[in-house]
Amino acid sequence: MKSRWCLVSVVSVAALAAACSNNNNSSSTAPSGLTGSVTAPKPLQPSTGAVVRFVDQPVMLIVQNAVATQGTPAYTFEVSTDSAFSDKVQVKDNVTAGTSGQTAVKLDALTGNKDYYWHARVSSGGTTGQFGGTYKFTVGPAIQLDAPTPILPLNGSTSAGWPIFRVADSGKSGPVGVVQYKFEISTSATFSPILLTGTVPEAAGQTTFVPAANQPPPPQNSLFWRATAVDVTNNVTSSPSATQTFTYAAPTRQAQLAVQAGYVLWPGVQPPGQTGNATLGGNWDVAVIVSFDGVRHTKPTLEELQVFDLLDRGMDPNSALAWLNANGYGTTGVYYSDVKVIGFPFEYMALVDGSWQLVVRVGG
Repeated sequence: MKSRWCLVSVVSVAALAAACSNNNNSSSTAPSGLTGSVTAPKPLQPSTGAVVRFVDQPVMLIVQNAVATQGTPAYTFEVSTDSAFSDKVQVKDNVTAGTSGQTAVKLDALTGNKDYYWHARVSSGGTTGQFGGTYKFTVGPAIQLDAPTPILPLNGSTSAGWPIFRVADSGKSGPVGVVQYKFEISTSATFSPILLTGTVPEAAGQTTFVPAANQPPPPQNSLFWRATAVDVTNNVTSSPSATQTFTYAAPTRQAQLAVQAGYVLWPGVQPPGQTGNATLGGNWDVAVIVSFDGVRHTKPTLEELQVFDLLDRGMDPNSALAWLNANGYGTTGVYYSDVKVIGFPFEYMALVDGSWQLVVRVGG
């Protein structure tokens, strides 16, 4: 009887150990047919009510990661023009979860001047979670800058020294900020290399770039130029203006005198014709003098230099004065044909022995 009891006891202990072992194994594996749970991601950026400038695209959508108990989470982002998401404009599927506690996705460019709604959800381990909260953001209007229109110098023109460069201002739309114009001059139509460049603030209607007075002559006479409008506030750039080509010629004496006196010889309409048809005589050196009636001024005046330049281009005196009046410059000059003198308020130009002398008036 004693040995029989011992055998039963041994068997009972072995069975009990096996049963315990089975129970432990079953607790480490989920019961067949059960799925994991997924929480909704929390939207972070853009925050609701945010306004995104058009130029700051692409928009990044960022959520705080959801919690998934099984599988590998994959995020879906939806963007719509209405809060019911009946007009979805972009859907980003199967976005891998971020490793820093947040997940982000980059949107394609969105149309400007519109409101957008966005939300996100997670799928993981066969379970698709609910969408998180819906946030609304606005993309601001697009900024458009048209290419500037060249005014000076135009194709085929010839300059006496460095010309001034001028464009009609760019057409604009949207919330444009501070606009500047970048002028580029090159020896090549491809603008490589750039020989001379200058950036100037936009002026009303037309914008002008004047090269420095000491700018050295170019290595070749055939040059190309263009200008580009830049909204420096919003970092928006227009297309370049149409490329213009012109011929650089050595500056004439009258052009050099204008620079020395601080003038731009032809700040507006450029005169026709080629120089080389008239000769400067004496007294054209730049000086500050007092006129016979007590007016302190610089001679020669811009008006006098312009008249001589037109004579040098082959015009007769009356035609030169008429051209100035017809092209926005105006002149006080009067030509006295009998004595070959062009009179001005403080000086007069006299044709003496084939050259034009500048004579200071000594009385009324």
